[in-house]
Amino acid sequence: MTTHTSRLIKQPTHIAGLDALTVGGLPASGTTLVIGQPSAGKTVLGLQLLAEALDQQEGGIFVSFEESQEQIRRSTESFAWGAHLTNADEVRFIDARPPMEATAAGAFDLEGLLALIAAQAEQGRTAWVVFDGIDQLLRMQPDEHTAAMQIRHLDTWCRDKGLAAILTAKQTYAGRTEAAYLEGVEFLLSTILVLSTELVGRRLNRRFRIAKYRGSAHETDEVAMVLDNDGIHLPYSPHGEGMQRAQSIRVGSGIPRLDSVLGGGVYCGSSILISGQPGTAKTTLAVCFAQAAAQRGERVLYISFDELADRIVRNVSSVGIDLQPQLDKDLLHIESREAWSALVEEHYIAIVNLLDQLNPACVVIDPVSALLKANSAESAFDTTERLIALFRRRGITTILTSLSEQGDVDNESTLSHVSTLADTWITLDYRIHGGERNRALSVVKSRGSAHSNQVRELLLSDAGPDLADVYEYGSQVLMGTARVQKESEEAAKSRAQSNERDHRRRTLQRELEAARLRRQDAENEAQRYQDELDREEREAREAQQESDTHQGSVIRRRDPSDQARPSPDRWQDGES
Repeated sequence: MTTHTSRLIKQPTHIAGLDALTVGGLPASGTTLVIGQPSAGKTVLGLQLLAEALDQQEGGIFVSFEESQEQIRRSTESFAWGAHLTNADEVRFIDARPPMEATAAGAFDLEGLLALIAAQAEQGRTAWVVFDGIDQLLRMQPDEHTAAMQIRHLDTWCRDKGLAAILTAKQTYAGRTEAAYLEGVEFLLSTILVLSTELVGRRLNRRFRIAKYRGSAHETDEVAMVLDNDGIHLPYSPHGEGMQRAQSIRVGSGIPRLDSVLGGGVYCGSSILISGQPGTAKTTLAVCFAQAAAQRGERVLYISFDELADRIVRNVSSVGIDLQPQLDKDLLHIESREAWSALVEEHYIAIVNLLDQLNPACVVIDPVSALLKANSAESAFDTTERLIALFRRRGITTILTSLSEQGDVDNESTLSHVSTLADTWITLDYRIHGGERNRALSVVKSRGSAHSNQVRELLLSDAGPDLADVYEYGSQVLMGTARVQKESEEAAKSRAQSNERDHRRRTLQRELEAARLRRQDAENEAQRYQDELDREEREAREAQQESDTHQGSVIRRRDPSDQARPSPDRWQDGES
């Protein structure tokens, strides 16, 4: 027993954003209705589908109910892929406009046109059949019900033939999903795309929405649509698609002391936000990151809003940063853009195109808050978040600069509102003391890093940017002249203390020497007294001995006969 399962087969459009929004493409058989206001891009969408099919070695058929082939050719060749499309044998253009003098005299059918299309489709590999301006034909039907039935018949015929068809039609009213002269058709077809336009800040904004897509998961939000020389762009990508794993490799900022503050640098593929008021050296710090990446051999894309590339090179050279070697080696590409001159979505598309062309490992956007000056129906904040998500998916190390909000006394609120998305957040501000303005740097956060929480002075000199060691005085961190003055005072105090210690040491040495001399004199005096005492004792013994000898001699002279009597010496020994 065989179980039959019905599954919708999709055909990729190869328009990246459209395939992402439709989760794979449009139905491979049957019709897709594209409705929209004038200048919304309906015809361009059909033509671009055929141009993309050519790139895939496929063909297609374009049936026009509103414009002549010459008009279609002129419109097509205004795009980069237009000449290739109009000159390709694989794409057939059919002029199906009703004659201008024709009048509706009853109902008609499309069988003749469908037979012609079937014959053309059999001659090659047909990817798409585009019916452009179908409402111009169906308006000639006697009533709306008959017109709707013609659309139903066309859808059934395409399914039976296995053809993917695109129907374009005008929108009756802005914000509604039904097409002109096709009331109720939105209930008959399975797939409906709605294109719309609106003026925002006197600039035309185009929008895209999938009103219905039966049997398929799809994005239901209305998204921005950009139309430029390359055709239609839908700046959309699914959340988390192709996300790279977090890396543990650290890269340097180009300032060794800042790397030390950050716990060894920032992680490769992470996002770094540098915020501060004008003049706090945000650009200089971002350039340091860019130069360090280029010197490691990485390709760097530096996107500067409202500042020309040569001015950046000139300005940073005043603080010892020479970007010319990296520019000459094509490791650094500086792209200057004017924020006010394009829509936010157009900036997004331009950045994506640059990523595809250069494949950079590091991207700098300076400042990302400039996107707020660009007109758009879509929030600049949403576009910024999409950019950061895109960079993360591609594993690109990202440096963003942003102005701080005015009136924020702590300078920790950014105009771009990306502080919660950034992995590392560095703030720059001014410290004014004693009539002097000094730059201060602090790290608000650095995910995954044990970073310093102390405020440091940012020094700019011919030797390049650097951070001064933290100099604490009580509960304050001194910077600039106040620091130099306090260091001088501390140095003078240290020298005075050193001199005092030296003086005391010399005094003690003199006193010690004097004491040693006095001790030597005392020892000499004591020795002299001892010598005199020894001499006195010796002389006393000698005198006593002479006295005893003399006495014995006298006694012997007085009594010569008494020779046997003991001498006085023996008497002294105790003999009787």
